[in-house]
Amino acid sequence: MSSDSDRTGRLFFALWPDEQTAGLLAQRQAVLEGARHTHARDFHLTLAFLGVQPMSQLAALQAVVEQIEFSAISMTLNTYGEFARQKVVWAGMTDVPESLRELRVRLLAMPALSAVSFRREGGFVPHVTLARKAALPRAGFEPIHWTARRIALATSQEAGTMPRYRLLACRDV
Repeated sequence: MSSDSDRTGRLFFALWPDEQTAGLLAQRQAVLEGARHTHARDFHLTLAFLGVQPMSQLAALQAVVEQIEFSAISMTLNTYGEFARQKVVWAGMTDVPESLRELRVRLLAMPALSAVSFRREGGFVPHVTLARKAALPRAGFEPIHWTARRIALATSQEAGTMPRYRLLACRDV
């Protein structure tokens, strides 16, 4: 039987925005009244959610950040979206760059990921969560041009901790 120390927290690979982009995302939260806003240092675009994994896999997963072929990806966040059932409002894009889709395909094909069990969702809805317990705003979304230069492996921290996520490995290009 394994103990909690034999397991990681909830892991995920993501693109992390620079401070300027995070600041613009925080501005787009202003219309989301009464919601649980995402901390500005927690904004990210998830590429793959791995969930809890054995600690024995952590080093290999951290190495993926250095090993994966990755170059800056230009994208435009230009719309609010929602996961209505979960009451999550996010910033998304109407035109997903092919380079973003290709990065995700390369990531899922990395040998270290074939060694772990996780749900490989069929649909990929690239987004940055802005708030929980929120309703989709009627306001328009002023576009944010983001050149994603940081890829990371992150984990959830203890409930109530701010920021909520901690980077375990990251690389800027």
